[in-house]
Amino acid sequence: MGFAQEVANFPREIGKAFALNRKQALVFLTCWWCWTLGSMNFYLLPYTQPAVAKTLGVETSKIAEANTTTMLSRAIGAAIFGVLSDQYGRKIPLVVDLVLMGVFTLSSGFVHTYGQFVAVRFLFGITYGALYGVSMAAVLEAVPREARGVVAGFTQQGFGAGNMIASGLHLAMESYGWRSLYYVGAGLTLTAVGLRIICPDYSVVTEAIRENEDILQPTLSPTGATLPFWVKFRYAITHHWPIFIYCTVLTACFNTLGHGHMDVYPSFLETQRGLSIRHETYVTVILQCGGIIGGLVGGYLARYSPKWVPFGFAIVLAPLLPALILPTKWQYLAVGSFFFEFCYGAAIGTVGNILQMVCPHPGIRGAFGGVTYNLGNAISSVAPTIETRLGDNLPTKSGIPDYGRIILILVGIAIGLLSLTLACMPIKNVNLEWDQEDPNQTIPAYEAPAKTIEHNQGHIERAHDIETGAILKRDEQAGVEYMEMSPTQK
Repeated sequence: MGFAQEVANFPREIGKAFALNRKQALVFLTCWWCWTLGSMNFYLLPYTQPAVAKTLGVETSKIAEANTTTMLSRAIGAAIFGVLSDQYGRKIPLVVDLVLMGVFTLSSGFVHTYGQFVAVRFLFGITYGALYGVSMAAVLEAVPREARGVVAGFTQQGFGAGNMIASGLHLAMESYGWRSLYYVGAGLTLTAVGLRIICPDYSVVTEAIRENEDILQPTLSPTGATLPFWVKFRYAITHHWPIFIYCTVLTACFNTLGHGHMDVYPSFLETQRGLSIRHETYVTVILQCGGIIGGLVGGYLARYSPKWVPFGFAIVLAPLLPALILPTKWQYLAVGSFFFEFCYGAAIGTVGNILQMVCPHPGIRGAFGGVTYNLGNAISSVAPTIETRLGDNLPTKSGIPDYGRIILILVGIAIGLLSLTLACMPIKNVNLEWDQEDPNQTIPAYEAPAKTIEHNQGHIERAHDIETGAILKRDEQAGVEYMEMSPTQK
């Protein structure tokens, strides 16, 4: 199929990917909305940095450090709630997390000292970090395999949608003060709590098992574990520790690039380009629309290569970087930022699906995706602080902080590192059939050396049980199963 035909078929293929049943659609909407609202509450701070700094009597760079604290604490929440969701199901841990996030968002609007603000944002970071791994694992195990690229790309861009909502609230509530934004953010979080309560746990793995009752492992379950988490984790970290490191480095590059241009960009538009809040909002909304569309496109195209598709979009970011910073009129800034964010969204839109496919054990997918993604965030957390501090210390000739030059330098470095990391992706670790693995096996079936399965119709099918040494036989013609002891046990 040629490129022109692919482009022509794209809308139809996107429609097919979103052709979900009602349960799948509800899970998709819920997970996307949870991640979007969490991101909205996170991005309220970049839009209110100058006002918060003025109220608390500190420099803007100190408020940026509070944002860094939030990013550092995210991995803690990812580990705690990721383990809980892998062991006890996705629903209850996420409901508890959302309630706590609403409380800490609300508390952010009541602080009166810098110390209080840092403490509250640290606690908020724990709850925000829990959202990604749990939500991404839940939505990708709920949708068909052919839809996962598009669904993952759109869900990933929930942070872009959250940024856009935060920008709109900043414009709409300008006259009410910065504290009111956090009150509204906490109130909106209740909608996510309600959705998660009515949304069932659902998995296509479970449905496949119910439809195929003759499967050799009838106790397969996507969540709700019978095997202790530490057993699964010990196997994964012992045999596959390099993939933990690789995924952390990959997400660190993605997030350094993302936070490096998004977190300080509102301050750049306001102080260095002199845009009004209205025009700043216009630019931000157009930028994030580019990211959301890019996430869909990148997620769809990743079916051809989860490695080279994001690599290609990452490379294209380099020549587009000047268009993000150099224009002086908001219209040109909007155009440049749209295409830059489109390519960034297309690249990072693949990461949620990648983390699920390379997870070394199917029983730790919530924790693995959340922890590696948020450890990458922790590494990238210094980016906004560095940019803010250097911008303040290296002003332009007119004395205005030179955020634009710092963004160009830092993001340029991040693009180079991201491209190199993507080019080194270990494709051999990609498992497209993770949804057929039993999360309660110590050793995943796809790499158990003692298990062999022959699928020859009309013949006997064998599977070696590594626990008992027994042979499970199935006679396809007779339609019966029976156990035969191995020679050593007779």
